[in-house]
Amino acid sequence: MKWLKFWSLALLVFLMTGCASDSLEKMIPADATGVVSFDVPEILKQAGMLDDDRIVLPKSLQQVVDDNDTSPLCVLLNDLPQMGIDTDSKAYLFFTVKTFGRVFLAALDDPAKARKTLAMRVGGDFEKVEGLDCMYVKDNLYAIDGKVLLIGTVNKAMEASRAAKAAKGILSMTATSITDNKDVKSILHNDDAAINAWMQGKGLKTILGKSDVYRELSQKMPLIEIFTESDIDAVVCNISLDKERVEMSTSIQAAENSEYAQLLNSTLGKPNEDVLKAIPNSMDYIFTMSVKGDNFVKLKQIQQLLSMFGKIPYIGRIDLASIISTVDGPFTIGLARDPHLEGEWNMVIATRSTDPDGVVKQISTFANAMGQAPELYENEYIYQYDNKMIRIGVIDGILYLKMLDYEQTEGYAYEMKPVREFFNTALMGIFAQTRNDSINGYFEFGLEDIFKGKGHFFTNMPKANASLELLRSLCTIKTGDGFGNEEEDENDFSSFVSGAIDKLQPME
Repeated sequence: MKWLKFWSLALLVFLMTGCASDSLEKMIPADATGVVSFDVPEILKQAGMLDDDRIVLPKSLQQVVDDNDTSPLCVLLNDLPQMGIDTDSKAYLFFTVKTFGRVFLAALDDPAKARKTLAMRVGGDFEKVEGLDCMYVKDNLYAIDGKVLLIGTVNKAMEASRAAKAAKGILSMTATSITDNKDVKSILHNDDAAINAWMQGKGLKTILGKSDVYRELSQKMPLIEIFTESDIDAVVCNISLDKERVEMSTSIQAAENSEYAQLLNSTLGKPNEDVLKAIPNSMDYIFTMSVKGDNFVKLKQIQQLLSMFGKIPYIGRIDLASIISTVDGPFTIGLARDPHLEGEWNMVIATRSTDPDGVVKQISTFANAMGQAPELYENEYIYQYDNKMIRIGVIDGILYLKMLDYEQTEGYAYEMKPVREFFNTALMGIFAQTRNDSINGYFEFGLEDIFKGKGHFFTNMPKANASLELLRSLCTIKTGDGFGNEEEDENDFSSFVSGAIDKLQPME
């Protein structure tokens, strides 16, 4: 009879696990604008963070966490072993346009530990508000009801009682649930992925509209609005984990005749890996977008950029529109942190042009008119800019501009086979690399067509745990680690570039 007792106990554990996740799912309202499910046991298992049922950070991860203690992810990971999280249940993040902008739900196996850890981290005290055990600090409500943890960020400042009432409504499961939507439910129940996400197009726009970071980014890079301001119905993302690599797939749900589809079909060009012949292999990030320049330049977002550029003293006289019109294929930017000056970046821009020599001549003529005659060395036009050299040239029909603070000795990204293969098929995408000890992490994500995207994370060490290395890489990302100074005025685009002509000098 021992076998019967064993399987009865196993079945009970399974049912309890299923009930915990199902109960949390039913708390997500039907009018949620987006949902993300996290398979906690799978994530912990693949990252090597489980010792029996206890959460333990591997030494290599703990070291990175300790070295980056201001990172929000590192704070979370550091607290995770003391949070009393149920390691057998899924967790959920959902978005709404009502009381809370976003809500995180997780099952607990030790509510007392969660209460103690959160109170210590947040600097508040749990108390009964509207009959709910919670604390309200700044814009966040932390509530524990039985063995459920709810963390909600309010859409606007309000009294604690109002936020608590809204939380009670979610926890009571009295409203219609998102699980009644069969399409969304099937996405959340994709067992092949550890993380599943569904986001309405209009919901994405609402959420991003509340973000200061997004607003600043859209001012400086209006092109992002092609996705956020379009008539996309929804975006679906699935991330699967194992120890060798991490896979990501996305689906952009939109009608074939949608404004989004028509826009991208008319402006996107043919990808080509040759552009990597001008990009050093040391770049931290490489962005690419294959475009038909003559149509691309007509986009209202590009017209906005051209208008901003035209207002810049001196340099705004360059006919940037005619330069962009010659682009025929990948327009690619490589970025790497300047190791000598904090907050500065080394940069390389490369593109396939229908008239690369004509573009170089136009830039040279402009510089000469401004009294900035370049030095011509090995078919490159060379200028001095602040602590960097600017090199402009053409290689195999690829027009490039390098802005580096060192003499390049490393090879090119074209020599990296996985990157070359990725750029040969990506209409639009990003490649990023990180370095932790002797392990390099590589992430690439791109659109194969206007509706489907794929990406993956892998390392240079076959025996390295890819899921663990992804966490280590994410831990090194600093808050506000952008391409400029966050303390500058939001309209600093003109002031930044207007000083360029003063710093641009011919080589001695």
